[in-house]
Amino acid sequence: MSQQKQFEMFAGKKKWVWTFAVAIILGLLVSISLGLWHQNPTDMAPDFILKDTNGNAIRLSDFRGKVVLLNFMATWCPACRSEMPVLGQAWVKYKDSVVLISIDVDPKESDDVLRGFAQTFHYATWMWARDTANLAKAYGVNAIPKTVIIDKNGHISFVHSGVIDEQTLNNQIELLNG
Repeated sequence: MSQQKQFEMFAGKKKWVWTFAVAIILGLLVSISLGLWHQNPTDMAPDFILKDTNGNAIRLSDFRGKVVLLNFMATWCPACRSEMPVLGQAWVKYKDSVVLISIDVDPKESDDVLRGFAQTFHYATWMWARDTANLAKAYGVNAIPKTVIIDKNGHISFVHSGVIDEQTLNNQIELLNG
């Protein structure tokens, strides 16, 4: 076989390898941007204790046997505000089988500010708490809003960064409530 043919075969293989590598990288980037890349579903959700805006203790492990939806947010966040009707719809539909906790990650915001924010949404009767246990770090919150859904056994089942849409949220809840 001539050196020219060998070079052409090598160049063709090299081009295929580079094309494959670029496709993998692009796939990962798209998955991350769509919120599809998340923690391993076998990961146990880090347990925590917070006080809600009424001073009641919230312990994650107390909710075993129910699906738990954690909504990491801040009152000044426009995307968080726009997500409230989606959470409200899910709350109305699933409140007997789902625990919903909105967790304000801004340490400058008080219980009064958070309580006032929640009251602007008449349907937002779920639990509201400030992140006094550094949960943003424990749950890898790099942007808000962020939704973390925990299955009935305490495992992280689904993670979504950005505003979650109604269909995605309902599908995830129904999968776990099956």
